[in-house]
Amino acid sequence: MTISTIERLNPFIPEVIQDPYKFYRRYREEDPVHWGISANPKLPGSWYLFRYQDVIQALESPKFGREAARVRNDGEGAPVPAAYRGFQSMVNNWMVFRDPPDHTRLRSLVNKVFSLKMVENIRPAILDIADHLLDQVQDKGAMDLVEDFAFPLPVTVIATLLGVNPQDRPLFREWALALQHASASRLTPSPAVYAQAEEATWGLITYFKRAIAECHQEPRQDLITALVKAQDEDNKLNDEEILATCIHLLTAGHETTINLIAKGTLALLRHPETLQLLRSHPELITGAVEELIRYDSPVQMVSRWAFADIEIGGKLIRCGDSVGLILGSANRDPARFPDPDILDIQRQDGKHSGFGSGIHFCLGAALARSEAQIALNVLLNRLPQLRLIDKNIAWANNIVFHGPKNLQVAFN
Repeated sequence: MTISTIERLNPFIPEVIQDPYKFYRRYREEDPVHWGISANPKLPGSWYLFRYQDVIQALESPKFGREAARVRNDGEGAPVPAAYRGFQSMVNNWMVFRDPPDHTRLRSLVNKVFSLKMVENIRPAILDIADHLLDQVQDKGAMDLVEDFAFPLPVTVIATLLGVNPQDRPLFREWALALQHASASRLTPSPAVYAQAEEATWGLITYFKRAIAECHQEPRQDLITALVKAQDEDNKLNDEEILATCIHLLTAGHETTINLIAKGTLALLRHPETLQLLRSHPELITGAVEELIRYDSPVQMVSRWAFADIEIGGKLIRCGDSVGLILGSANRDPARFPDPDILDIQRQDGKHSGFGSGIHFCLGAALARSEAQIALNVLLNRLPQLRLIDKNIAWANNIVFHGPKNLQVAFN
């Protein structure tokens, strides 16, 4: 058993969020299985895995899972404190926090309606939405790429798929941010943050109960109607699971794509030769998006609980321990990706961990890829001389859904 002398890492502080990769490099090299500071101050610590092989092992192994109650009886592993009943009940029904057999049942039902065919069918609509958003700013010569483009595009897409009004997206954004601030793996939120999430939860429940009732009365060709129909299956969804799934798809479902579009654009603007290559050869867009996900992952970390004692890298991770899997570090591991700090959109091996792996592989990966491919091609085709106005990027206080708060750009 090896003993580390490196200082304990707190991945939730602003210094790490501002520039995580220099921290990842150090810990990946000096202490790749690291006992650091937990997001929950009531826990003695959390393990953090930095190497690609270790991260993939944990993502795919049944010795790691999401439901802390299976291995802890102190209540400290619950995603949400019991005092916030609406928020807690909803989060507990999210697939991302469930393990088999419930996860298998939920995922199999949702997969039927959230299919590759559905993604292919909606690509023309994604293109129309992207064009419409740029129509609104093109004559201005400048925009906030996050608020004017990267946010409204995926929110409008998922609202359209669900069958709710895309014009309600300011409400969706407000509710989504409240939930995200309280549920992402960060330092334990304050009571005020949880209270805002509880209020947002009831707003979403009221909104989707009405939408679900409308689908019962008048079925449509949308995801909510498909989920309602799934109630007739042998392993049916109950009302709470339908509500939670709709809310999860709407709120958490768009955040990854916002950061993918924003950080992908930022990476290209910081690498003008690569940007020009992609502009000249748009057929490279599929591989380019995979490389952009690898290079600066929109989700930097996911969490698991150890379901059994397991030794990784000479360290004993005990049953019930909290484990943070640093996807951003795994995707810059030189043992897996040659010259990992170089952005190479013609890189041949794109098997990154940006969407996870194993049973919890991102349900919306295909949709996020399509949205990013279309969004970036439209941006580069329609906005000549796209450039950063402010090179000092302010990052959202979140190492999980990692992305800029704003991205001011200009163009001709």
